[in-house]
Amino acid sequence: TPSYTCFRANEEIAQVRSKAKSETAALQATLRKEQMRIQSLERSLEQKTKENDELTKICDDLILKMEKS
Repeated sequence: TPSYTCFRANEEIAQVRSKAKSETAALQATLRKEQMRIQSLERSLEQKTKENDELTKICDDLILKMEKS
């Protein structure tokens, strides 16, 4: 009957929407996790760059001292 067909179609649409909503939520969670990982890597890179700059300055200072003596 037409009303049953319409009911089944609406049921399928609801299932598709529900699945899409779940997939969207999962993708958003994955995206957020990756954004947090990127932020952590950026902070780590910034710290390592700072440490590298400090070590380079120490080495440069030591080389200057060696050249002067």
